[in-house]
Amino acid sequence: MNEYLELAFRSVVTIVFAASAVGKARAPQEFAAAVREMRVAPERLTGRIVLAVPLLEAALAAAVWVPAAAPWAYALAAGLTAVFTAVLVSVIRRRIDTACSCFGVSATPVGTAHVVRNCLLFAVAAAGCATALAGGPGSAYSAHFPEALLSIFAAACTSILIIATDVLADVFSSPSKATPRSSS
Repeated sequence: MNEYLELAFRSVVTIVFAASAVGKARAPQEFAAAVREMRVAPERLTGRIVLAVPLLEAALAAAVWVPAAAPWAYALAAGLTAVFTAVLVSVIRRRIDTACSCFGVSATPVGTAHVVRNCLLFAVAAAGCATALAGGPGSAYSAHFPEALLSIFAAACTSILIIATDVLADVFSSPSKATPRSSS
């Protein structure tokens, strides 16, 4: 059973971190602008952050599939997610009106939904670490196709919800000062 949980955790970390890396790599100027607007790092480090974060995310997305490296990759993924969460909380507390550009270009301001999303991702990475450690290095998956398929399907659904946080936040947020419709 642990192997299918770990398959789900690996899949979520891979999908989410890969999507995040690709989104940032495709829109580096927007990611740089978000880093600057959040005011959590010195301006001179922005270029390094814009380069390093997507590379680290991509490396972690792959590393969780290497059995001997998986516990470390999960731990680093959880740590990176904790740092991202601290940044978002700081932005919210300082009332900075900016988008996070976590998955590329976004107009949705950082909010509670982003923190909840990161807490979910942190929990997945931490649980993946615990599961990988419990399974020991070199644990293999059994050839039970239905269970593996169900794990991957659950991971894909979870990943889509995590990645779509901006859309969900927009859908479930209170409407902003909408212009009144004229009646005909």
